[in-house]
Amino acid sequence: MNKDIAFFDSFADTWDAYRNTNTQILERLLEMANIPAGAKVLDVGSGTGVLLPYLHAAVGAEGKITAVDFSEKMLAKAQEKFANFKNIDYLVGDVLELALHADSLDVVICLNFFPHLHTRKEAFINKMKSSLKNGGSLIIMHDISREKVNSIHRDCAVVTEHRLPEAKVVGKMLEACGYSNIQAYEDETLYFVKGVK
Repeated sequence: MNKDIAFFDSFADTWDAYRNTNTQILERLLEMANIPAGAKVLDVGSGTGVLLPYLHAAVGAEGKITAVDFSEKMLAKAQEKFANFKNIDYLVGDVLELALHADSLDVVICLNFFPHLHTRKEAFINKMKSSLKNGGSLIIMHDISREKVNSIHRDCAVVTEHRLPEAKVVGKMLEACGYSNIQAYEDETLYFVKGVK
């Protein structure tokens, strides 16, 4: 088994207690994301489903969410927690190896996931662009600061090289791939990058 998958599988039962979330910051991030009602959303690196109730509220009953994670155990926790949400599909796998329909998504969003792409960040940005409809958005965000993300990863052998670049650097990566209307913002509490196809 891939060591990264094994690492996250081992945290499935304790992740929600270990990784406390700040509701106010998540609400602010979702406000910045500005996801339209009825949108078709791909939640990449969904884990135990931290974002799912926020996405569900944003897209409404007419929207559709696909939660993707390579950790089957983490995703099983999400499915257990949100079984009452009927418009969410759960998909286990590496997002870069999944067959995604071209021009099919309104939003691709990832919370606390982007550093784990490690050396595959540009490949991810390109693949997500091809899966987005014209006018669709790629959103990369964290509910803690970049410095805190990198500090946590630095101290963990499995993910020690999984670093988060400055928001403006990721914004330039999106721009280089042809995204427009780039937003790149970070402060001591959060991190947010958005680009439009």
